[in-house]
Amino acid sequence: MSVAPTARRRQLGSWLRNLREMKELSPRDAAELIGYSESKIRHQEKGRSVVKADELRRLLDIYEASTEVREQLEALRPEASHRGWWESYRLPTWAAPFIAFESEAREMLTFEPTLVPGLLQTKEYAYEIHRAGRYLTNPPDIDARVNARMERQRRLAESTPLELRAVVTEEVLRRPVGGLSVMRDQLAHLVSMANQQNVLLQVLPLSAGAYACQSGSLTILRFDEGEDVAFLESPLGGHVVDERSEVDACRYLFDEVRASSMSTAQSIDLVRSIAEDIALQEQEKP
Repeated sequence: MSVAPTARRRQLGSWLRNLREMKELSPRDAAELIGYSESKIRHQEKGRSVVKADELRRLLDIYEASTEVREQLEALRPEASHRGWWESYRLPTWAAPFIAFESEAREMLTFEPTLVPGLLQTKEYAYEIHRAGRYLTNPPDIDARVNARMERQRRLAESTPLELRAVVTEEVLRRPVGGLSVMRDQLAHLVSMANQQNVLLQVLPLSAGAYACQSGSLTILRFDEGEDVAFLESPLGGHVVDERSEVDACRYLFDEVRASSMSTAQSIDLVRSIAEDIALQEQEKP
């Protein structure tokens, strides 16, 4: 399998950071020498933005890179600049960095207090979620964004699949998004996915009472190489968190929520039970 452009960007950024540090320059020093912002230096070094050819040449000049290193990084840069598949789906700008990191992650830890996690949603459920949020999503873009979500789910079925550790609240299971039939199928899909070896699903029950991370959803992405990143989302968007102390705090919150949750076996039993209740409600409808 080819290496994702984001992985190449992270590799290139790591080289640039090492070269800068060898010259004993801070990100601010490098930014002043090349003539752009410190944040741009940091984004490029973390693989979150593309380094243009002329920018790379100027940075290598400043860092006095050897001919061998220069040739290697100039050959790497075009691979790091390729467009990701998600860029053709008319996604909001805040979502692209997260999906880029997700495309190369080894493991995802995610807590969702109000929705089924995106990688575990059925197409019908995803559509209803986007339709309900149509004041934030232009109606013509809904189908594209649902299709992008379905494409993201391919990570769970690859030969070396993404490891998913998901925690949802019991409220998520009991909210009939899209009506009874859509929710019944969604719960059946959850059971099916939770039986895969690379998917671990836990439910935070109502009986748990107050819990850590009541302010919203969080996701942590882990990689074979490089530092973990986290993603925090709100109704108005989301942002990547890559400061180590903040990622550690997110991981602590996730561990706290998971510790308050039901076991995987108990969680699957609860999902099945709620699905059965929904099926009975459907039979009782006139």
